[in-house]
Amino acid sequence: GKGASDPNYLIGLGSYDITGPAADVNMMGYANIEQITSGLHFRLRARTFIVAEPGPQGSRIAFVNLDACMASQLVTIKVLERLKARYGDLYTEKNVAISGIHTHAGPGGYLQYVVYIVTSLGFVRQS
Repeated sequence: GKGASDPNYLIGLGSYDITGPAADVNMMGYANIEQITSGLHFRLRARTFIVAEPGPQGSRIAFVNLDACMASQLVTIKVLERLKARYGDLYTEKNVAISGIHTHAGPGGYLQYVVYIVTSLGFVRQS
C-alpha cells in the first residue's frame, strides 16, 4: 500500500480570508451580548490542505482549518454545495473535513444553533 512517504501523492494548499465584519459584531462563544468586536488585530483565514493520489480515480481528502471557534453543519453543508456545483462528486462529506481552531476572538453569528444566534443577536451573513 501507499504510505505517508510515497512520492506519488499530490499535495495542494490554499488560504482564504474569512475575516468578516471587523467591528460591531458579538464575539463567538462568550454568551455575553456586550462582548462586541471593535477593530481588527489579525485577519482570519481558512486554510485548506488537499492530499490526493494521482489520476482521475485517485482517492483524496480535503481538510479545512478555520480561524474560527468552530464549523457547523450549516457551514459544512454550504461548502459541500459549492464544491458539488464546481467539481461534481469529487468532494463529498466522505472526504471533506472542516474544523475550527476554537478561538473566541473572532466574530459570531455564523452558526445555525439557537444558543449562538441569541448571543450573537442573530445570524450575521458576513461572518
